[in-house]
Amino acid sequence: MSKKEQINTLVEEALSSVEDIKRAEPKPFLLTRIAARLSNKRETTWEKAAWYLGRPAVAFTGLCIVMLINVLVVMSNKSSSSTPAIDQVAQTQGDEFSYTVATIYDFENNQP
Repeated sequence: MSKKEQINTLVEEALSSVEDIKRAEPKPFLLTRIAARLSNKRETTWEKAAWYLGRPAVAFTGLCIVMLINVLVVMSNKSSSSTPAIDQVAQTQGDEFSYTVATIYDFENNQP
């Protein structure tokens, strides 16, 4: 069987498979059930909460509270971070000669 004959048989099979197709029919009273469900729309608790939180006054107040908390956290960390820095400087001075890793950025002779 040649390539053209094989293609022709595949095309004929595809075309013959379409002959038995029937129109799809919905279940009885489908449109009535859809209309009833659309008319019975009840708001859930999450929808009510989203509507309340979506109001500009509530959203702006919440945003201001979050920004205030961030500023307070940064300020409290700034004042408490000054004392450990002194201990860290004292500790790193003792470890100054313990570096044994040579990198390509360590130049011994800068002049050619």
